[in-house]
Amino acid sequence: PFSERSTPAYLTGEYPGDYGWDTAGLGADPTTLERYREAELIHARWAMLGTLGCLTPELLAKYAGVQFGEPVWFKAGAQIFSEGGLDYLGSSNLVHAQSILAILACQVVLMGAVEAYRVNGGPLGEDLDLLHPGEAFDPLGLADDPDTFAELKVKEIKNGRLAMFSMFGYYVQAIVTGEGPVENWASHIADPFAVNGLTSAYVTQFAPSPVAMFAASGRKAAELSAWYGPDRNKWLGPFSDASTPDYLTGEYPGDYGWDTAGLAADPTTFAAYREAELIHARWAM
Repeated sequence: PFSERSTPAYLTGEYPGDYGWDTAGLGADPTTLERYREAELIHARWAMLGTLGCLTPELLAKYAGVQFGEPVWFKAGAQIFSEGGLDYLGSSNLVHAQSILAILACQVVLMGAVEAYRVNGGPLGEDLDLLHPGEAFDPLGLADDPDTFAELKVKEIKNGRLAMFSMFGYYVQAIVTGEGPVENWASHIADPFAVNGLTSAYVTQFAPSPVAMFAASGRKAAELSAWYGPDRNKWLGPFSDASTPDYLTGEYPGDYGWDTAGLAADPTTFAAYREAELIHARWAM
């Protein structure tokens, strides 16, 4: 979209995965384009490792009976706050982590040192590509043939881009469902029509109150206190100081207690805004 059916002159096809689309002009400067490509490829490789790391423990626990302290990827790290701490790979003989600050410091120092070593040449030598060094880093000789090497570069960046989107999907699933990707997949396969992204009962299993608003229909009048009055679901949002203005009493549907700009402080203005909002909403639908 927005490409006007033309390819920018600076996208020459030099890099693998260059399909000629850059409507925002992010790659117009050659130095910036080179830096973005390096960042994209490094993130893509980490994302491919990350997606595999998220899936493997949960797959092994669910289908192979392998015991983990916590197989779900976004819950595993919380074990460090437990009384016994967190044992890497389930073994106290490897890394027995009990301090999140110590782990963070070690990761920053170690990963920062490794990255600095890579950027400054490290053990690769001055004549090797920092992103595709080959030689000792290609023990299987996959890049010995130039044509095969060029094809593998394209496959790597395409799979890496897909992995980055997958990791974003894992984050959303974790927030919305409170389950790992394998459990989400298994539940959907078992009953595709009842368990999917559009099923309100499923979407609200672990959702904060803003998402839970989609499950309000069909509830009994006695349960409407979740949507009206002082005990309703609230979303206080940014700059709210974790408090609800006195004039937002829950009288109107869809009042989640957030009005940092004070637009509804005057009752007459509030009523006019609510009328305008509802009319516009109906026309929009």
